[in-house]
Amino acid sequence: MPRCPTCQSEYAEDVSYCPRDGAALLPAVLEGRYRLLSPLGAGGMGVVYLAEHLGLRKSVAVKLLRGELSRDPTFARRFEQEAIAASQIGHEHIVNVTDLGRTPTGELFYVMELLEGESLGALLLRERFLPLWRAVPILMQVCRALEAAHTRGIVHRDVKPQNVMLLQRQGQADFVKVVDFGISKVMQGQPGSALTEAGAILGTANYMAPEQAAGGTVDARADVYSVGVLTYEVCTGSLPFRGDNTFATMLQHLEATADPPSRHRPDLGLPPELDALVLSALAKDPAARPTLETFRAGLEALVPGRVPLQLTPAMATGRVPKLPAAAPPAPLAVAEPLEPTVVATQSLESVHRGRRGGLLVGGMGALLLLGGAGLWAVTSGGPAVEPPTVSAPVAAPSPVPALESPKEAAPQPAPAPVPEELERPPEDEQLDVTQKKPPPRRVRPDKPRTGKVQDLKPNPF
Repeated sequence: MPRCPTCQSEYAEDVSYCPRDGAALLPAVLEGRYRLLSPLGAGGMGVVYLAEHLGLRKSVAVKLLRGELSRDPTFARRFEQEAIAASQIGHEHIVNVTDLGRTPTGELFYVMELLEGESLGALLLRERFLPLWRAVPILMQVCRALEAAHTRGIVHRDVKPQNVMLLQRQGQADFVKVVDFGISKVMQGQPGSALTEAGAILGTANYMAPEQAAGGTVDARADVYSVGVLTYEVCTGSLPFRGDNTFATMLQHLEATADPPSRHRPDLGLPPELDALVLSALAKDPAARPTLETFRAGLEALVPGRVPLQLTPAMATGRVPKLPAAAPPAPLAVAEPLEPTVVATQSLESVHRGRRGGLLVGGMGALLLLGGAGLWAVTSGGPAVEPPTVSAPVAAPSPVPALESPKEAAPQPAPAPVPEELERPPEDEQLDVTQKKPPPRRVRPDKPRTGKVQDLKPNPF
């Protein structure tokens, strides 16, 4: 029993379309040859179905124009022109249309090859942008398809990612098929060239050439502009012009200047040659734009020595491995650590404490040695030595133990060595040894000294 694919309502065998939403009931047989199996996609003008050619047992795609549009002479003529244009171009990168007809209720349809793949729009929705090594082959195939259409006097007028299908064919991945010539225009001098009324604006605003947005005369150079927009989007992940609404976007196409792709995405390292190529295609004046052949040659020069992307088993299953990561740079060979050397805070603190402790012990030892030598000089009448001034505060020295007087007179010891920066006082001048911080404490010997000391002063204690 026929069933509506939209609302799932069932109807009698003599009903072909759902009265609720106008969808064709499935399964349905068109002209006794094409059985509609399931919808593949829908657009503003019609629906595309997966179908089977009953005679050849072959899967095909059928595009069915909506009923109300099929009865409109302008839309009906444009739909027929799409089928005729695609079938007459006969290029490997353009979808092949094999049949055109009407249903018993008057709806137009045409039959085309079944494309098993995904659109460039779906790929960009997932990947956002493509590297040059993958983007360039896709864009070059789009250029070849449009060149073939222009040779036949046909302007596509709706070049966008959704109308570029990517297939896996002949062992090659990303094999391009350009589809949807529904708003294509036959250039002046060709049959059907008067189909589009003067001032009519047809196309998608994001990819529309300035003269197309203004309702002016459109020729093959409008497709060059659209390819420039497509290249910008594929290589950067964003459109050169995008307003808050359709009219704002169209106004930008008429007046605004696009940023170079490398400036828009400096993180991608895009070459300046790509900037010059894309901006030339986006020229406001159609006469300033390159031809598609020149644009394609410029694309090919961006990736010299490229080869077609070969299909691998991983690509066939949808699991495409990533490119091997670049080897990390070798570390610099440095014989010694460069200044400044950064160490941990804990290490710095331990080093700092060790240095302070060493200075403190060394300072106390030096004071004890100098104090003993000075006391010996005072009590023995020899020359005294002035100790060096210590700038840093030090702890008070421990009490000096009492000196035990020798039983017999000993020869006078040689004076302690004096640093070079200190002056030795005259031998005949007697100096008192004092210490600023803290003041020294005189130590009285337990036993009176014996010896030849003639000028010893009385003990003040």
